[in-house]
Amino acid sequence: MEVDIHFYCPCGAVVEETLPVPPPNLMAERHSDSRTEYFDAATCDGCGNEFEVEVSNTFFDVDVNVAGAVDLSFDARNLPEEDDVSWIIQSTQQFEEFTEVIQGIVALVEMPVPPHADRTLKNMLYVQTVTAVEAYLSSAFIHAVLNSEELIQKLVESDPELAKQKFSLKEIFSQWEELRITVGRYLKALIFYDLRKVKPMFRDVLGIEFPDIPWLFQAVLIRHDCVHRNGLDKEGNRHEITQSKIMDLARESAAFVREVDQELRCLIHDNRPNNHSRKPDVPYGPLR
Repeated sequence: MEVDIHFYCPCGAVVEETLPVPPPNLMAERHSDSRTEYFDAATCDGCGNEFEVEVSNTFFDVDVNVAGAVDLSFDARNLPEEDDVSWIIQSTQQFEEFTEVIQGIVALVEMPVPPHADRTLKNMLYVQTVTAVEAYLSSAFIHAVLNSEELIQKLVESDPELAKQKFSLKEIFSQWEELRITVGRYLKALIFYDLRKVKPMFRDVLGIEFPDIPWLFQAVLIRHDCVHRNGLDKEGNRHEITQSKIMDLARESAAFVREVDQELRCLIHDNRPNNHSRKPDVPYGPLR
């Protein structure tokens, strides 16, 4: 988040400055304890006078203080990352985006490439397949939870970090959108490849129990070696990423995401008012 600051110097010149807004202290137990400050200086081009600028932020409020300023005004605005959180909350295309990525991976793995580029391409496609699963789990979870007051409550009650936050009822209902962005930023910062944390989150908050997925745990470890060791494990042995391994991983990933997505759609359908008839149709993934 950034804040655009506008004020007049006593000499009559206009002073304008854009400064970063510090994130609130998410570990604070009360709204008042979440306050953080950022200090900088703004210089008047007319007379050279220097002003000390204080930008503060809490869970819900951004404030600016400039000693000696005349007619101070400011406007806080989101950065692209925060806009991205808002987009995830609103978007319903998580499954479609995952499907598009998997289809692209399947198309690329079957393309002929020069021998010297084959290993690099296969490593990249393996990495991208695992990343597509993580991206789906992250965006689908954020979208489902942050569009339901009941699920936000379950998340806060089950997550030890969020459970430490305290809000008054007035703050919750008068600042609902900002609260969702705050929780969304927290969720987006979580490491969704740590399946030991992700599995209980889906279970405790959404009631979705993952199937047995040892292949995905293994794929995450191999992905780490591909990214950080160019495909070598700790002992220096190379992972042989073949076309068949990528295709198998893509099929298993598509089946897993399809199953999770179907449960999510049923959950969302059942939570809507007057939707207690048949279950919604769920599109199938690219690999059957």
